[in-house]
Amino acid sequence: MTENETDKTAEIACYLPLWDEATDEFHNGWMTYRAADPYFVHLEIEDWSAPVVAPRHVLADGMAALAECLSKPDRTGLRVQPSSDGKHTLLGITQGDLLLGVVRTPAALMTGHLDRLDELVPTGGEMALIDWDAVIANLLARDRP
Repeated sequence: MTENETDKTAEIACYLPLWDEATDEFHNGWMTYRAADPYFVHLEIEDWSAPVVAPRHVLADGMAALAECLSKPDRTGLRVQPSSDGKHTLLGITQGDLLLGVVRTPAALMTGHLDRLDELVPTGGEMALIDWDAVIANLLARDRP
């Protein structure tokens, strides 16, 4: 796990060993959380074309039961749930209704990483970190041709 803090931004990047549920093939994975984007976690999987961006609470809720974020047909989503033996967390990558793949990672490791995210930004404290001036400027810029 690495931490990078500069000015008002803080980032935590956590390594996740991942195994494909279908083939048992090993993949390196990284979970990145930025305090400047407090509601979302970015999950990068070696050999996947793009990172999966999911709400932080989906990962936390998925440690105990099935939790998922739905996606648009052209975007990836995530299903998270404990494995049947409870030792692993299953991460299902989706695109619309299509399940692209399922990987597993040790549940204890994922729990530790999520605890670190909560130390950086406690659950419920996300709103205070949003730069509302930037959000409004972005929305106004979309209205212009």
